[in-house]
Amino acid sequence: MTIYELAEKAGVSTATISRVLNNSPKVSEKTRNRIHKLMKEENYVPSAFARGLSGTPGKTIGILTIDIRDQYFASVIHSLEQELSLYQYNVILCNTGGEPDGQRNYISLLRQKQVDAMILVGSVFKNPHLKGIIREVTESVPLIIVNEKVSGPNIYSVICEEEKGIEEAVLKLHESGRRSFLFVKPGQTYSSNRKERGFIRAMESLGLPREKRVLEIPKGLPAAREASALIPALPFKADAVICGEDLTALGIIQGIKERGMKIPEDIAVTGFNNSIYSECSTPSITTVDSRSDAMGLAAARLTLDILNGRNVPVLSTINTSLIVRGSTGPL
Repeated sequence: MTIYELAEKAGVSTATISRVLNNSPKVSEKTRNRIHKLMKEENYVPSAFARGLSGTPGKTIGILTIDIRDQYFASVIHSLEQELSLYQYNVILCNTGGEPDGQRNYISLLRQKQVDAMILVGSVFKNPHLKGIIREVTESVPLIIVNEKVSGPNIYSVICEEEKGIEEAVLKLHESGRRSFLFVKPGQTYSSNRKERGFIRAMESLGLPREKRVLEIPKGLPAAREASALIPALPFKADAVICGEDLTALGIIQGIKERGMKIPEDIAVTGFNNSIYSECSTPSITTVDSRSDAMGLAAARLTLDILNGRNVPVLSTINTSLIVRGSTGPL
């Protein structure tokens, strides 16, 4: 028999059953005796899940991300979980998908579980459709957003200096003699928009043309491979491609090589995140290290400080660094 069946037979809620299991004083003696008698008659064996349905808060943190398969998100979350576990915090990980309805449903679930804090991993959570439920969440628990800045009471952000990272990549390639740049933007997210701003700012500072120098494509390897076919057909001859993700850079490199172009002799390519993809490529990919481990660690320690009543900044930043590899070099 499940707790739901037991509650239905007793004519009470599952929360009441759980309160009885946890010896809560909020249940009358009459109701308590009746439920104990019913449990004995049905040979009901309570589970840890059933005991937790009363909403009794524990040392639990809810973590939400849109796609755990994403290598960057996975790296951040691994670092988060490892640090939180050192302080005996349990983690509930929710893989929400990219649609606001799914995100709202998981946020509601974590609220029902009465987690101590929520951590949202990814800039996609800065979504106007989520403002209402985020405001409700922060009335009772702190909310930490990784890689996006969101303002509001009881909201804290940890962001990576993505714009500066892209700027540094452009300036480094300019120093090596590159003059004709293309930015390949993977998807329309707040993170990719920041990277685009960094690219535009670098082009302006160097006095280089920036019109029609941004190519927006879907995320993923196949889309990047297909996009590589567009590069030779551009109205300008690109000698450097700045990509918003390592996976995008990997697809661009594969497609360019299939078309007989040499990297970096004919065209240089950079990625972003310093993921395993950047090392598996031939040539290996020059990339902006977004320091995902440091992002996760900073978010975990920020959360712990908040829960321990310490004064913390509402915004924490992590600097990037450029990792130079074989996909770039003198023209």
